[in-house]
Amino acid sequence: MNMRHAVPTILLALTGMSLAASGGFGVGVQTACDLGGGNAIVPRLDYLYATDSTSAAAVSLSATANIFTLGADYNYYFSQRTGKGAFLLAGLGVAAATIDLSGSSEGASASTSNHQTVIYPEAGLGYQFTPHLGAELLYKDLNFQNVNLVVGGIPITYSFSGSLQASLVLRF
Repeated sequence: MNMRHAVPTILLALTGMSLAASGGFGVGVQTACDLGGGNAIVPRLDYLYATDSTSAAAVSLSATANIFTLGADYNYYFSQRTGKGAFLLAGLGVAAATIDLSGSSEGASASTSNHQTVIYPEAGLGYQFTPHLGAELLYKDLNFQNVNLVVGGIPITYSFSGSLQASLVLRF
């Protein structure tokens, strides 16, 4: 591994959105360790925030998820030069989340907070426009367990399946 080509990177997710949630954002940091020939290992630390609100069975639900992820990706650059042009990425990570769920119905309300940790795969593609500016489209398969809540005698199950992120990558 050629560490002299390690480039600190700040990942700013302009839109980080769960496929199950209605909105969110994320920020993170990463560094690229050049292995030569367009191959790189990219450790990353990200924070994701997702929100969702919906109605089900006469119950109004509101959910938020605060997620910290630590992982590493393998990046392959088609140009055969790390940090230049289009690339594919695949990796593994560990995510720790706090999922808060609250619901209300006619005269009844309830809330719960759930802490979970999962190991997840991620995959995506990206393009490095300049040595300092790039973009990524990344899917993190965050399969957290269902969160259960009972509001006014009505059982509700909420699931958070994953995160699709379109990100601007700034490298310094």
